[in-house]
Amino acid sequence: MPEPDSTSLIDIDATFLPIDQMRQISRITRLDGAHIEGDVDLGDTHWVYRQHFPNDPIFPGTLIIEAAGQLTALWAWSTGQRGRPRLVRANAEFLLPVEREVPVLKLEATVRRKRNIQFAHVLVHADARCVARIDTVLAILPPA
Repeated sequence: MPEPDSTSLIDIDATFLPIDQMRQISRITRLDGAHIEGDVDLGDTHWVYRQHFPNDPIFPGTLIIEAAGQLTALWAWSTGQRGRPRLVRANAEFLLPVEREVPVLKLEATVRRKRNIQFAHVLVHADARCVARIDTVLAILPPA
């Protein structure tokens, strides 16, 4: 099982991530062995704020979990795994709300692999404050 290449980051447009509004990860900022980091661009004009509690907008925890799953999937992609990623389980602890003034969510994960299953511990930061801790289990199913 190859380790991620720390000299080149991932072209996320070439991966198996969702598209349009369901893509949460904007870019990978670090990839080194079992460690991967990425950003989610937010800003006060992000589409979700018009819909999620419009009079008291916060970024939904479900999309933060989705971002953690996508970051884990990108790590799997970097190890050469191809197929259909499926988030099997997520355990999340939310520490602070993410309000519309936050420009970027920063995610950092440590991932370990057992065959086609990835186990990740993901920390999510907004303005240098930890806002969530998420443990994900992600399977890469064979291509359809």
